[in-house]
Amino acid sequence: MFDKTRIVWGVALVVAVIFIALVDSFWLNLIIFGAILYIAFDEAKRLFNTPNANVFFALLALVFASISKEPLACGAGLLLLVVGVLVYKKAKNLKEALPYLYPTLPIFELWQVYLDSGIFTLFWLIFIVVVCDSGAYFIGKLIGSTPFSPTSPNKTREGVIGGIACATLFGTLFGLFGYHFSLSLVTAFVVAVFAVIGDLLESYFKRQSGVKDSGELIPGHGGMLDRIDALIIAAFAMLALV
Repeated sequence: MFDKTRIVWGVALVVAVIFIALVDSFWLNLIIFGAILYIAFDEAKRLFNTPNANVFFALLALVFASISKEPLACGAGLLLLVVGVLVYKKAKNLKEALPYLYPTLPIFELWQVYLDSGIFTLFWLIFIVVVCDSGAYFIGKLIGSTPFSPTSPNKTREGVIGGIACATLFGTLFGLFGYHFSLSLVTAFVVAVFAVIGDLLESYFKRQSGVKDSGELIPGHGGMLDRIDALIIAAFAMLALV
């Protein structure tokens, strides 16, 4: 019933995240974010069929964003510059700008959460998303029977509702270590909902591209985008609420 490879690698990823959070080194975190951006950008190029998109500019913008402490503004500025160049060249369409919109801008948003609110809030965000995803997986496998969305046919309504409920409960309890109850409750719930949206969004891109996974980076989990899809969209909710 359960995918043992997925579970083992999932636990390994959780342990790695806990270690990184405990170390909490700005430069280590920047390198990790750069690596995530590099891999996710490459996967997005294949999803969107945009071979001419260049990750170098996204990485350069990440460096500037870290200096200015304004990742979201830098990410938006990069996107507009790319669109401007495409318009100047009278490109047939703006498709080549897609990797700068997704996943680049959401990853910059995630970096903004860390720069603005610190490692506790970033780890809280990751915790909520992991609980939501894990809850949806296990509950869906145990009692799920009603399809949730044609965009993501393997998900069940019972699993998604259960995942959001688990994330809201445990996310609220975790949030109490740094925030008051009402903010923790609202944030945990809204972040969980946005996590589901993020998962559906990437599933939609994959269905449109005719692929099952964005890559084969992590056994049992697929590519980088398959692992961070919910997280980078949920970051928008976290930044807005905290």
